[in-house]
Amino acid sequence: MSPLKRRAGAALAATVFATAALGGVAGAQDEGQRLVYAIDGEITQLNNANSDVPTAAATVWLYSALYTYDDTLTPVPDLAAEPAEISEDGLTWTIKLVKNATFQPTGDKLTADDVVFTYKMSNSPNCRFNPSICLAFVTVTPEGATEPVPVLQSVEKVDDYTVRFVLADKYAPFLTTILPATLIDSRKAVTDAFGKFSKDVEKIDAAKVADLLTRIQAERDAAATEERDADLAQFRVEVEEFLAAADLTIPADADFTAEDGTVDVAALMDTAIASLDELNLILSSEKIDKIAAAYPLLRTAKKPVGSGPFYVTEFRPGQDITAVANPKYHRGEPQIKTLIMPIIKDDVAASAALKAGDIDWKYSLTSDGLAQIEGDPNVKTAEYADFGYFALMFNLREGQLFAEKEVRQALAYCVDKPATVEAATDARGVAIYADIPPASWAYNPEVPKYEVDPAKAAELLDAAGWTDEDGDGIRAKGDRLLQTEILVRAGKPDRIKFMQLLADQAKECGFDISIKEADFATVLLPGLEYPHIFPGTDKPWDAYFGGWGTGYDPDPYSLWHSSQCTTAELPDTYNFVCFQNERADELIEAGLKELDQAKRAEIYQEFEGIMAEELPYLWAWSDIARQGLRATVNGAEPWTAENMTSPAWSWEVEKITNVPAAQ
Repeated sequence: MSPLKRRAGAALAATVFATAALGGVAGAQDEGQRLVYAIDGEITQLNNANSDVPTAAATVWLYSALYTYDDTLTPVPDLAAEPAEISEDGLTWTIKLVKNATFQPTGDKLTADDVVFTYKMSNSPNCRFNPSICLAFVTVTPEGATEPVPVLQSVEKVDDYTVRFVLADKYAPFLTTILPATLIDSRKAVTDAFGKFSKDVEKIDAAKVADLLTRIQAERDAAATEERDADLAQFRVEVEEFLAAADLTIPADADFTAEDGTVDVAALMDTAIASLDELNLILSSEKIDKIAAAYPLLRTAKKPVGSGPFYVTEFRPGQDITAVANPKYHRGEPQIKTLIMPIIKDDVAASAALKAGDIDWKYSLTSDGLAQIEGDPNVKTAEYADFGYFALMFNLREGQLFAEKEVRQALAYCVDKPATVEAATDARGVAIYADIPPASWAYNPEVPKYEVDPAKAAELLDAAGWTDEDGDGIRAKGDRLLQTEILVRAGKPDRIKFMQLLADQAKECGFDISIKEADFATVLLPGLEYPHIFPGTDKPWDAYFGGWGTGYDPDPYSLWHSSQCTTAELPDTYNFVCFQNERADELIEAGLKELDQAKRAEIYQEFEGIMAEELPYLWAWSDIARQGLRATVNGAEPWTAENMTSPAWSWEVEKITNVPAAQ
């Protein structure tokens, strides 16, 4: 998921914004010691709880993990002093730590206590890290066992600079995914932050919170039985009183107000009750599980304490982050002394700022943005095969428009995917038909492809009972039209164009699809959590167009295993479309245990065949990823088109410089 690629990690308006927000950065370069790195979305949690690309792109500069990826995408020691010592059975991993890593801005030394603390939070049933690195959510079934067990059996301190992990079974992604992606937290900073947070929480009567949630659930159950809408507004005052007492955010009417001025109280209450559920979990837990549950709510999510090359000195939500070099960074003091990360959501605007010299680095270039800077001698681009993809994601739950495979397949037969991708991306995307991207060693080029075949689409829809009885061009089944609105992230022209072209083609097959642009942080992200109702709407969405930045390891567990389907108990896991397939589960589990890469590839290629057939997503394209930089930005050696061809080409962050040419 996106944390694993963290290191790859109107024009006039943009120029004015960037210069004003950064205090005239373009004219304030200090011997190349300042770098302006644009972020394309709102910042959420600046720690292991981050689950979106913009925040991950900022977080990478602030933390370190036990391992990282070098420019060949090989996992190599970072906070680990040397490669892990692995027992013959593959179950015990002993890791020695470097002795010169410090947390900033506190200056505390990083020791085994911090590593153990971080991994215990990851292994807590209340883990609130990015789901892709919550070990508590990963289970294995060792040979001879009848029930799955957590993959991490224990993590312990051997001495101040040695940690031992014991796994329940062989787990290939432990090295390739977990060790490079789990950011090591400061035990002291997190526990101190929890202490301040809990002073308010400890005053709350846990029994009263539990009673309120019981009454809310009773109302929901009664409403379902009586076939009416639940009256949750009756609990609003009580819910908000508890949230206020815990100093938690209270949802505002303005965030749930439609264009006609009406407030979607039901959606507002769902959001408030979700926060109350979190509070209840904190109140009902003990020790490390209590801290794990509260983790995203702690002040360290906005005032991070990490051991990375930079640390935050100012964070202005919605505007920018300022960070300075960690003088005691264990890999060497960074050459860049000040790092500024402005938030510029619009790709075209950010590219204009790059061309104007108001920013130095844009980590993602769309085709429109690239067109602005092509040929400019002051700007260069990194280009590499992207580990990620974009897709139309179907809500597979019963009663949703695309719950039937025949409807999903019919839509696929309506779309000329290669031509649509070429038009939407200006030929800078590669059409794909399953979830493992072409850049991966596990990619299966032989999966079935859906060629344009309107007759086949009509056959599938007819068989599923979707017909055009009244001849208006829109198929229906009973009193339900083959009609839906699909949200797409605003400011992403290639995604928007793809969906507009798809909707036009689908119309010829009897679909009525409308496209709506929406803000990522305030609308789309909340709607990806269970029960999957976007703010301002009143029912779960049928489909959503978005993308994933996948890891270098092809393990699909967090996205596709049945156990990761979102529910009221697991509201924010990544299988939010709720794909469930027994054979797919078997293959996913087998791939986790197989340490031989060639055999793992065979497993995942069979899995890809299932995905192409079941079509839980209508996969669109994988990018040829591009990043834009000012020509003055380099590493230990000058960065050129020849050596910026890996997603991890900039991995030695401490060696980055930004030195203008001599005048």
